Amino acid sequence: MSSINPVVQVAQQMLLGGAVKQNHALEHATIVLLSRKLPEVRFSGISFAAGFFVFGDVPTEAILPAAQEALQLLRTTEPELAVHERCGTNLAVAGLLTGLSSMAVAKLRRPYSTPNNVILASTAALVLARPLGLVVQRYVTTQTPNASMRILDVKPMTVMGSPAHFVSTDNPDAAGLFA
Repeated sequence: MSSINPVVQVAQQMLLGGAVKQNHALEHATIVLLSRKLPEVRFSGISFAAGFFVFGDVPTEAILPAAQEALQLLRTTEPELAVHERCGTNLAVAGLLTGLSSMAVAKLRRPYSTPNNVILASTAALVLARPLGLVVQRYVTTQTPNASMRILDVKPMTVMGSPAHFVSTDNPDAAGLFA
């Protein structure tokens, strides 16, 4: 049973608390390891304070060893596994930068607020978003799992018709509201 209460889980999700960020890092690393072992399977995931989902048609018995190895690697020799090129954080950063740059240019006085300049600003924002998204992952949306984090179990399920597994974690040191 997880040491984090449901109210704190919701607050952590909204505030991007330590438990969510550490599970996010573990999710990425687990998916990287699974992708290396099963390159024909397309994986995705989503993290919560109490664990994370791995979406992909993969045997349940492959998930736990990959997650345990990922946890060990994150803590020791490969903390960079926490950052993933296809993370939703990158999409969020790209959307935010593109929207803000487009709005900023559109608000400029003539002759600067032309459609061509809006497109140019949007394109520049998209180019900048890729490296910035990786930096945001590293420093904002993921965190190296602490020593108290442990993997409890893996439950297979179907989510909206797709095969998935929920990896439950417990992390007493990150179970508080501001941990």
